Amino acid sequence: MMQTMTRKNHNATWGYHFGAVALIALSITAYSNARAESSMVDLTFSPTQSSVTPTVGIGVYSLKDVGPGFYMNGSLGGSPDSYYSGSCYYSCGSVTSTQQSAAVFAIGATFPLVTSDMRVPIYRTLHSYVGLGYGSLSGYAQYANSSYWYDYSSKDESGVNVNGGFIFGFDGFALNVGVNSLSKGLYFGIGINTDKK
Repeated sequence: MMQTMTRKNHNATWGYHFGAVALIALSITAYSNARAESSMVDLTFSPTQSSVTPTVGIGVYSLKDVGPGFYMNGSLGGSPDSYYSGSCYYSCGSVTSTQQSAAVFAIGATFPLVTSDMRVPIYRTLHSYVGLGYGSLSGYAQYANSSYWYDYSSKDESGVNVNGGFIFGFDGFALNVGVNSLSKGLYFGIGINTDKK
């Protein structure tokens, strides 16, 4: 079996970048939230969808009753189980299955749709959000003669990521449903909703 190490620290590198982005986001949003009616910080999860591995993420949002607010979010996926860091050639046989893991982020604006003074049933507020960012998809393949997953550059992708979703605000917490265009994945989030009024 002939192998070459190509992406041993790929996920670790994205993890460092994601952490730096999160710190920048928290700093920017802290300033923006000083003038916002409320703010929300959430953790998100996207289950396995199509051939994309599960992702976890974080988001920070300023939620205003009037006019747009600022937000930033991102998510990071892991490699498949039984992953071998490297590519496999020759003796591995033909490709039998492929997967991808996603690393995406976006910045954009939030918009109020339902405010607390409207007194709708079930939830207190509803905001939409839309933004642009960047992301990458790392490809993996499983071969006929191996039970491991290997790097598979033919399934690597990168480019612009369009992000959008809805935030349902309740007393003290919020629920988030969103989508990333690059990974074509739906995610769900729950977070702390801090009322500034």
